[in-house]
Amino acid sequence: MQSNIHTVELDHVTFTLKEDHSFSWLQELGEVFAVFPEQDSGNISFGIVKNGKKTFVKYAGAKTVHYAGRPEEAIKRLKTSLSIYEHLSHEHLIHFLEAIEVEKGYALLFEWFAGECLHSHWDYPPPLKQSHPDSPYYRFRQLSIKKRVKALSDLFSFHVHVEEKGYVAIDFYDGSILYDFNNDSVKICDIDLYRQKHM
Repeated sequence: MQSNIHTVELDHVTFTLKEDHSFSWLQELGEVFAVFPEQDSGNISFGIVKNGKKTFVKYAGAKTVHYAGRPEEAIKRLKTSLSIYEHLSHEHLIHFLEAIEVEKGYALLFEWFAGECLHSHWDYPPPLKQSHPDSPYYRFRQLSIKKRVKALSDLFSFHVHVEEKGYVAIDFYDGSILYDFNNDSVKICDIDLYRQKHM
């Protein structure tokens, strides 16, 4: 365990970091209603709401608990991913809105998608991921074949688009997939490591 853990409180959420970090810039974007601090990429993500409109914010710059690298490396990776989200825009990819550079970090803003991550390992570590009735992965597996094939077809559709744009998928797994169980729709939420093919 880390000996120095700092607790951060923002509006309705509480999370921990390896050291204190200012998120005052988030106040201009709206009210924080969700936080996703468990990634090992060095990013931390937030759900923000302002005037009834929800936004997803992916941020690099803070020393997250599960990241072993330096914040500067995470910032560089997130900056590199900006052009990837722009080039690979697609109906089954979360919709990029804008980038924000702040004093000690960098953020990408996306439209909010009311889906659940199919690899919520922080809430349902294996084997619970495969067996717990509330696990998004388990619930997805219980859907009809027709609904699962539709989701798979949508994922294939995006990756055909990726191929046509001259990119290759890297680090794509169920943690990159959000599924909206209310509307039976799927979106990909993480293509940060996708790369252009060298001809």
